[in-house]
Amino acid sequence: MGLRDTLRNLIRRRTPTPANDQVYNMGIQERRMPQHYAGKYLYQTAENSTVVRTCLVQLKTEIFRRGYEWIKAFDMKCNNCGYEHHKEVEGCSNCGSFDLRRPDLNQKMYAYEFFEGYINSSHQMFIDVLKELETDLNVLDDAYLILVKDYYLDKKGQVVMSKINELYRGDPTTMHIEVDEDGDRGHSRYTCITHRDYISEDKYDKCGVCGGGLHAIEFVNKSGKDEQNYIMGEVVHFSKYSPSRLYGHPPVLTLWNHIFTLTAMESYISTLYTKARTPRGILTVQTNNMESLVKYWKGVKEKLERDPHYIPIMGIETEGGSGGNVNWVSFTNTIKEMDYINVKDDLRTRISSFYGVSNVFTGDTTTGGGLNNEGMQILVTNRAVEQAQNVYNKYMFPFLMKEFGITDWKVQLLRSEEEDEMAVMRRREMELQLAVNMKNLGFDVDMNEDGDFVFKKFPAKELIDVDLEAGDGKKIETDPYAGTNIDRSQLGQLQEQALMTGNTKAQVAGETTMEKGPPKRFSGLPKEAGNNNVDSRTERRIP
Repeated sequence: MGLRDTLRNLIRRRTPTPANDQVYNMGIQERRMPQHYAGKYLYQTAENSTVVRTCLVQLKTEIFRRGYEWIKAFDMKCNNCGYEHHKEVEGCSNCGSFDLRRPDLNQKMYAYEFFEGYINSSHQMFIDVLKELETDLNVLDDAYLILVKDYYLDKKGQVVMSKINELYRGDPTTMHIEVDEDGDRGHSRYTCITHRDYISEDKYDKCGVCGGGLHAIEFVNKSGKDEQNYIMGEVVHFSKYSPSRLYGHPPVLTLWNHIFTLTAMESYISTLYTKARTPRGILTVQTNNMESLVKYWKGVKEKLERDPHYIPIMGIETEGGSGGNVNWVSFTNTIKEMDYINVKDDLRTRISSFYGVSNVFTGDTTTGGGLNNEGMQILVTNRAVEQAQNVYNKYMFPFLMKEFGITDWKVQLLRSEEEDEMAVMRRREMELQLAVNMKNLGFDVDMNEDGDFVFKKFPAKELIDVDLEAGDGKKIETDPYAGTNIDRSQLGQLQEQALMTGNTKAQVAGETTMEKGPPKRFSGLPKEAGNNNVDSRTERRIP
C-alpha cells in the first residue's frame, strides 16, 4: 500500500471555527447594529456638522486627488513554476527555467475601458463611486461595492462564465452580512442565480423553478419589503477604522457628543444674534413715583425708535433724604465669559484629529509657523490619506481584479503628494552614473520599456591554456608593446617622428615622465623636509 492509499484512508478532522457573539442572522437571532437602526441619523448628523463635513471633504479630495493608475503585477513570470520576478531576468531564479513571459496587455483591455467610462446606468464615474464608499467608511465604517454581472450557464445550470457590467455602491444602512450561528459566511441559506427569490437551507437542493444548482448567500439587501440576495463574488465589504469579521463601529457614533455639542453651540450663537429671545438682563430702579418713571421710559423708547444713537439721561428724586438705588440683573453670560472660542476649538481639534485632518486643511492657520509646524501637520494628514488609500489598494482593488480575471496587472491610487521634479531629476542622474559604473565593470547595460536600466552579466568563457611553443618547436611571436600606449602598426611612424623631434618613442606616444630636480625652496630647512620630487618645468620660484 502506497503513500497515496495511506493518506486516503486517514480520517479528516478540522479545527473548530471561533464563534462570534455579535452574529446577525435574520429571523433567527436578529441583533440590530447601530448602522441599521440609526444609520440615517448618523448620516444627517455628519452632513449637518460643519467640522465633520469639512474633514470628510478634505479627506476625499486628498485621497482621490490624483486618481488611479494601472501597474504591472510583475516584470517577468516563469511559465514553469509561476514565480514572479519584479525585474528583468534571463532565467527563473526559482527553478532555473528560461520559459518566461511578460504581463499580457490584452488581459486588462476590457477593465481599462470599463473604468474609463461610466460604470453604471446612473452615469457615475469610477472615482464618484469610490468617493461614496469613502463617505460610508468615515460615517459608518462599513462600505459595500456591488458587482452587477451577467452569468452564462450550461444545460445543468452551472456557471461557465461571468461578465461584470456595472458597479454600484451598496447602502450600509440596508446591507446585511449573511452568516450562520458561528459567524461564517455562506453556510446559512442558498439561492438560485436565475430565481433569487427561491431560498433553501440545503446546499445540495435544486431550484424549484428551473432545477438549477443553488449558491450560497453572503449578503442581503433589506431595502423596503423586498430582499435582494447576493452570492459569492458579487459584493465586497471592507472597513477602515474597526475591521472585523462582521461590521465596523461607526466613527460618528464615537464622536456623537462632540458633534452634538458643536451643533448646539452654533445654534445658540445663531439664535443669540438673530432672534435673541432671552433678554440679556433686567434693569431695576427703586422709586416712589412709578408713574413718572413709566412715562419717562415711554418717551425714551419713542426717541430711540427715531434715533438709535440717542442716549437717555434720567434723574430720580428721592423723598426723606433716602438715596436711590439702580441695579442690573444679568440673565446670560457673555461669549467671552463662557470661554466659547476655546471650547469650540478643543471640540473641533478632537474631531479633526480622529480623522487625521490637520488644522491647515480646515482653513485654520493660527497654529502655523514656528519650527516647520506646517510641514508636520501636512505629514500627519498625508499618513491618514495613505492609510485610507491602503484600504482600497490592498482590499477592494485586488477583489475587483480577481473578479475581472486579471492577474498580470493591478490598480492602485496615486499618492496625494507629487514627487519633487528636481528630486526626480537628481535620482535619474544617479541612475545614469550607476549605469556608467556598471558598464565599466563589464555589464551589458540596456533600458526596458519603462525607462529603467537593465544590467546583464554574460557568463565568462572558459579559459583556454595556450602553448607558447608552436608545433615545430618554435616559440609563438608575441607583441612586445602589448599593454602600452604604442600601437605596433604605427611603430615606423613613431620612430620617424622621434628622429625628427629628438624625443623618445615613449614621449611621442604620450608617455611623458616628470622631470625631477632638487628642491629650490626652503633652503634653510633640513634635507628631509624638502620636496625631492619637483618638476622644474612647472616649479614657481619665489624671489
